Amino acid sequence: MVGTVDLHEIVTPVLLVDRPRLLKNIEDMAERARRLGVVLRPHAKTHKSPAIAALQREQGAVGLTVATVAEAEAFAAEGIDDLVLTTPPVGEWRLDRVVALARRVRLRVTVDDVDVLAALDRACRRGGADIGYLWELDSGVGRFGTPPGAATAELIAGAADRTSNASFDGLLTFGGHSYAATDWQGIVAAARDEREAIAQTATALRERGIEPRLTSVGSTPTAHAMERDDAITEIRPGNYVFYDATQVALGVVPVERCALSVLATVTSRPAPDRLILDSGSKALAAERLTVLSSGFGLIEGHPELRVERLYEEQAIVHGDEPCDIPVGARLRVIPNHACAAANLHSRMLAVEEEAVVEEWSVAAREWREIEAERRPAWSTR
Repeated sequence: MVGTVDLHEIVTPVLLVDRPRLLKNIEDMAERARRLGVVLRPHAKTHKSPAIAALQREQGAVGLTVATVAEAEAFAAEGIDDLVLTTPPVGEWRLDRVVALARRVRLRVTVDDVDVLAALDRACRRGGADIGYLWELDSGVGRFGTPPGAATAELIAGAADRTSNASFDGLLTFGGHSYAATDWQGIVAAARDEREAIAQTATALRERGIEPRLTSVGSTPTAHAMERDDAITEIRPGNYVFYDATQVALGVVPVERCALSVLATVTSRPAPDRLILDSGSKALAAERLTVLSSGFGLIEGHPELRVERLYEEQAIVHGDEPCDIPVGARLRVIPNHACAAANLHSRMLAVEEEAVVEEWSVAAREWREIEAERRPAWSTR
């Protein structure tokens, strides 16, 4: 298929990646990390693609952040040997697979509970593995994490004395409340929250004789807003490889930086100001991550159109004025949430202008177990 198929002949909906834009996004974030004096550990949940992970490593990423054990196993099978898992290892099945993986690669996990940490330590002893952990702080998003400061430092200090195979490596937080911002200053404030959560807790730990070797923050908006600061050693943005309609609505990037789109066909024109595409919620993901979004995606090249509703297999698009786009036309829809949209597809086509140059598998998008030593069919090695 590669290089021989006209985009107008491809079955839709299909996931497209503008390769030049993707490469620029990867290069620019790598350069930003260098200017900030931090290491870059991208969150691979965005793309779940070994091919894109390889491009990130080529630009200096030290390893990857992953959200699931299956993602960790999949990328380890591709030779990525430095991983951070952001889901607490709860459940015997997770612990068994985490320990098995830690015998092959450098794996850190995140925790925010002393009982979870104790179970991890016992599993490591049974399995003959050593795992470093990062304690997660809640810097404002209200998801994982304990409150920053002295109380959490006391928890960490007490837990560190009771573990033998799970060792404290540092602190981690996620400024996901940046997506609730309504202006740039709100994003700057979220980045400041990340920094202060880390700095307060690190200071409290040092007062107890514990040095956090790694201090990690992460979100694409806050990575754009943060300033150089000795309190932070690592950033974990994910969405930046593609960007999406949410990042545009937040003012993080212009629409021209968005590398991911869903190619869709106009299947009906029931009214002069309304058209229907064959890319519904099963292709785009029905998410609105910010109140600033005007719909469920942007139509590339047509700022006058908005995706107002999604059914499972249809997108309902309205225009402010009647338009002359005919039935059968192909349009590229930039999704609100690139990470969720990518997870709905098994492949993505890398394109330059109108030519397909590569086909990449969205290989790590499942929760299923991957045999540790089996070379997957999608291997890039």
